[in-house]
Amino acid sequence: MSWVSIDREKCDDCGLCATRCLLCFSNKDGKITVNAGEATCSLCGHCVSLCPTGAIYHTRMNMDNFLPVDRTISFGTNAFIHFIRTRRSHRHFKDRKIARSHLETLVDTCRYAPTGGNRQTVEIKVIQDPEKMKRFSDHTVDYFMSLYKTIEEQVAELEAAGKELPEDLRFMQASFSRYKYMGLARDLGLDVIFYKAPVVMLFHSPTYSTTPKDDCVIAAQTVTLLAMTMGLGTCYIGLFTAASNAHPPIAEELRLPPNHKVFSTLIMGYPKLTYLRSVDRKPAKVTWE
Repeated sequence: MSWVSIDREKCDDCGLCATRCLLCFSNKDGKITVNAGEATCSLCGHCVSLCPTGAIYHTRMNMDNFLPVDRTISFGTNAFIHFIRTRRSHRHFKDRKIARSHLETLVDTCRYAPTGGNRQTVEIKVIQDPEKMKRFSDHTVDYFMSLYKTIEEQVAELEAAGKELPEDLRFMQASFSRYKYMGLARDLGLDVIFYKAPVVMLFHSPTYSTTPKDDCVIAAQTVTLLAMTMGLGTCYIGLFTAASNAHPPIAEELRLPPNHKVFSTLIMGYPKLTYLRSVDRKPAKVTWE
């Protein structure tokens, strides 16, 4: 039985659905037919969204959630560019909780972000427990301090043997040198991973999805931009993302679904610092062909 049906009393056979989706719809001699199922339908909903007469019904989707597009809403190009340029990575937050309603809006909205093959496999873990954040932060520091120690031992061994350091090892030594100070910062009461943010959001997905990392990062960036409209600041925490997938103590406590990995991590809160200017960035390197 087809997941999609057509109300013949409403349908005017305009053919827009068949133009958009040749897998599920066919247009034979001006007559539209449909046969949508697991093998053909990706649940994109475009057939319902396109239909000018409202003749298409999808049994696997919430028909009440297909809202009319308001064409009167517009964003000026320069204003939107300005909005993007005002985004900053915030690591200093006010001691103020984020309303549950705001968090629910952020989580709900990011489900509309695009995903590879429309797989929609992104899941979110929202952490607000300070003790749990402290444990994850400590585990992350332990992981990178151990990693730095291993790199230094490899460098010392090669240098003692009079061998040249491989390029990748030189890069890792230079990049990871800051990690040796993590333990000292922790001893001073600093949180160099989550910065004592009120909220940590972990975006995870099954690894067998079409584009799991892309999907999670796009969802996280959607949350980042929407959070700005609520007066919230965010920061990506790549250190935890890396540690969560490599350090067993973190994986054991996270208890993600089987075959899931964290692909993006955000901290979030009300910023303590107010930036008065946008900042400079290197010019884009572009090849026009």
